Amino acid sequence: MKFMHWNNEKMAVGIKLIDDQHKEFLKIINKLSTSIHRHSQKKDIVTIVDELINYATYHFETEEKLFEKFQFEEIDNHKKEHELFHSKFLELKDRISNNELYLKKHAIDVASDTFQFIINWFLEHIVVSDKKYVQLLKDNGIK
Repeated sequence: MKFMHWNNEKMAVGIKLIDDQHKEFLKIINKLSTSIHRHSQKKDIVTIVDELINYATYHFETEEKLFEKFQFEEIDNHKKEHELFHSKFLELKDRISNNELYLKKHAIDVASDTFQFIINWFLEHIVVSDKKYVQLLKDNGIK
C-alpha cells in the first residue's frame, strides 16, 4: 500500500484553512498505509481510526461553521456526507473491535479495507463536494 501524496492541482480547494486541514487529514490516512507495511496489530488500526474520527469531527465543524456563517445553500447535503463518514467509521471501529468476522480477519486485511474506503471517500469529498462551497467562501473574503 503506497502513500497518497497531496496533489495541489487536483486536491486543493484554494482556501488555506481548508487545504491545511485536508493535508493533515491525509497525513492521518497515510498512517494506515504505514500500519499495513509494518504489519500492525488491530489495536493500532483502531487507534488510527479513532484519530480519523476525531480529526474529521474537528474538520467538519470548521466547514459547517463557515457554511452557517455564509449561508451555504447545500449545507444539508454536505452535513449528510459528514454524518455518513462519521457513522461509517464508528461502525468500522465497532466491527474491528467486536465483530466476530473482523476478529478473525488479519489486521492487514482490516487496514487495507479501511485505507481503500477512506481514500475513495477523501478524494470524492474534496474533489467534488468541497469544491461546491469554494466560491461562496472566497466571495466572503476567506482565502
